[in-house]
Amino acid sequence: MKFVKDNHRDILIGLVAVASLLLGSNLFGHFMPSQLAMILIGLFVAAFALFAVLIWRENPRDEREAQILLGSDRFGFLAGAVTITVFLVIETFRHESTALLATILSVMILAKLIGKYLNR
Repeated sequence: MKFVKDNHRDILIGLVAVASLLLGSNLFGHFMPSQLAMILIGLFVAAFALFAVLIWRENPRDEREAQILLGSDRFGFLAGAVTITVFLVIETFRHESTALLATILSVMILAKLIGKYLNR
């Protein structure tokens, strides 16, 4: 029964992270918060993102759960890398290329290479 509770907690943390990122990005421009509200939203998004990425740990209890976590981590990395690559290509075609996406993708690839090297 503990697995079900942990699974609900993990799903809730993921949904709150995505919702806070969407709220902070104001994708559709529907609301015009004050400068103070945007700073507070930005701080919340940054704090929760750091929590979700650095502090929130999933603890597998057996080999099957460890394999599932490894697969989901790999899928997350691939989804992020493909998304960044697509937006990098779109920016290049628009002649609006910034170094931000290329830097993020480079950091992801270098972190993967360093992780492979350190875990051998």
